[in-house]
Amino acid sequence: MILSENRYQRYQELQQALEQLQKTAAQDNLDQTALAAEYQKVQQFFGNQIMRTDSSELDSSETPPEQSYLTEIHKQLRMLGTDVTFLQASRQPTTATARQTAAIARLNTLIGYCVALLQIQPERQN
Repeated sequence: MILSENRYQRYQELQQALEQLQKTAAQDNLDQTALAAEYQKVQQFFGNQIMRTDSSELDSSETPPEQSYLTEIHKQLRMLGTDVTFLQASRQPTTATARQTAAIARLNTLIGYCVALLQIQPERQN
């Protein structure tokens, strides 16, 4: 499977955005509003820059592996949104800590998917 240079760059940007979101989520004095806002930005980037891709950028014979990752990233991002919502609704410190830990674990999974996609070499334009 070969990624177009454009798609490769988008996955790099997604990974960087997820890593920044992870840093925000891992803060001791977590600003839940900032976390929710940052999550929304990542979700919008994924939806607008990655999911709404021109189909000509995907090599149809090579689409299934990339499509599998995209499906998992989409699912994990939706679940992360639920984690963030539950975290914001948490009233007890122990519940908030558990929700924060769950969000960080999910972010680790998402970053891992990006790393796997980025191990695919981009197609170089000559």
